[in-house]
Amino acid sequence: MKRYIPILLALSLLCSCAAPAEESAAPSPLMETESPVQTGTSDTVNADAIARAILRSQPEAEGYTARVDSGAPGGGDLAFYLELYGVQWDVVSDAAIYTFGGVDAREIAVFSLNHGTYAYDETSAVEALNGYLERRQGDFYGYDPEQAALVEQGKAVAGETWVALLICEDMPAAEAAFEELAGVLEAVSEAAVSETSAPEETGSGVQDGLTAKETSEPYNWTDYANEKGWRRFDPPNEFDMTPYDTSAILTAWETGDESDLSEKDAAILAKCKEALDAAITPGMTDFQKELNLHDWLVQSYYGCYDRTVHDPTTPMGREDNLNPYGLLGRGYGICLAYATTFQLLMDLAGVECVTVIGASSSSSSDHAWNMVKLEGEWYGVDPTWNATYREGLDETTMWPWQHRYFNVTSQELRESDHQWDYESIPEAAATRFRWDGTGELPQ
Repeated sequence: MKRYIPILLALSLLCSCAAPAEESAAPSPLMETESPVQTGTSDTVNADAIARAILRSQPEAEGYTARVDSGAPGGGDLAFYLELYGVQWDVVSDAAIYTFGGVDAREIAVFSLNHGTYAYDETSAVEALNGYLERRQGDFYGYDPEQAALVEQGKAVAGETWVALLICEDMPAAEAAFEELAGVLEAVSEAAVSETSAPEETGSGVQDGLTAKETSEPYNWTDYANEKGWRRFDPPNEFDMTPYDTSAILTAWETGDESDLSEKDAAILAKCKEALDAAITPGMTDFQKELNLHDWLVQSYYGCYDRTVHDPTTPMGREDNLNPYGLLGRGYGICLAYATTFQLLMDLAGVECVTVIGASSSSSSDHAWNMVKLEGEWYGVDPTWNATYREGLDETTMWPWQHRYFNVTSQELRESDHQWDYESIPEAAATRFRWDGTGELPQ
């Protein structure tokens, strides 16, 4: 249960807050107008002064917006961000948070911890922020490689009562700026982290090297999967990953009677007919149908991923982004929309297919993709990641990019950071219809 009243009391002591979805007032120019801060005197150093010093060390510092600014009342929603980070709200005495907003991962957050009588210290806060970094990388993994790489180099660092989250372009400069104002930089040692996250020796067969999240036990981690060394599937459940019910559409397709279809289902079927007319000709093999319909979907909705889900202020994104209507009718969708649309196209074309509800990025992000059966053997297909926009692609490089997760093996999916319930989904091991990256796909 969320503790709203104490959070509001804490906020009233720190700042007056606006709704997280609204843009807060832009801070004064970073380079000239802020008051000088004298280092080494703790009572002259506040969170916003440290954050601005970090920002001044970065390219495009003027592009950051204050989401929480202790020096400017009304500068954001502290409770929203502390819950997002997993930082314990009732020990934060000062905070400043700056982001680029939207789907840009750049983010600077600085906190001062008031220890009091709580058994909570900088190490605990750093661990929480490291967890956020892992989740945040999952937001971009497979969708925006450049932003994912930016988050991967991000750090949570601690000084004397100060903790900072740094996701920025020039990390050495950011760390140096933090160290100058926050005191001697004290990186949390790996030993300290391992003491709090090491799995107990319970005889459950959990292998060495798994993260704290991967050693929790809400999911029935099978001995079979564990012996293989596969990464644990621990469903994030951030979204309702229930696949869209397409039974009425399939019935209408089989009977030719569309009179009972809802407006949304009628629109979905109309677009699917368009795809079938464009991609399917008599006498095609199941593989040829799969390839042509996959390419129609990926090329028609290339770069249409609903990137608003990567903005922390709109984590659920836009309406209908989980189903085929959002993708086919409104032109945007997330992984489940792509997977269920591909599933529907396969069903209409008579190609055996299943939708996999799983995860990516070490089970920090919900994800969905498909398995297709061709000539008695299974293959993995991730239409979402194949349709993800990538700058710099031309006609020569577009083909391999759009087929990098087409008819791959289960092992290739695991190696590309897909996780799922391994016992309930057929294993894909065949390579006959797998594009090898050097020539044309087999026919």
